[in-house]
Amino acid sequence: MRDALRSSPLFSGRRLLICLVVTLVVVTTDALFLHLEPIRTATDFATEVAIHTLGFYGGYTIVALFNRSGAEREKSGDRG
Repeated sequence: MRDALRSSPLFSGRRLLICLVVTLVVVTTDALFLHLEPIRTATDFATEVAIHTLGFYGGYTIVALFNRSGAEREKSGDRG
């Protein structure tokens, strides 16, 4: 069961970590220099990081699902 989850394109710890790092850089840059989104407290910062990390993760997961299905099609010989 664990191996199936590890190889599944739906769940990826590495993808989540990358999304978290990218989000931290973007939100920190915005909070310190750009001020596009009014972030005044640590709670605001944490909320922005959580929302955007989940959004990035969801988007990358959708892309991974489409890439995975294309790779499986090529492997089976159906190049449609």
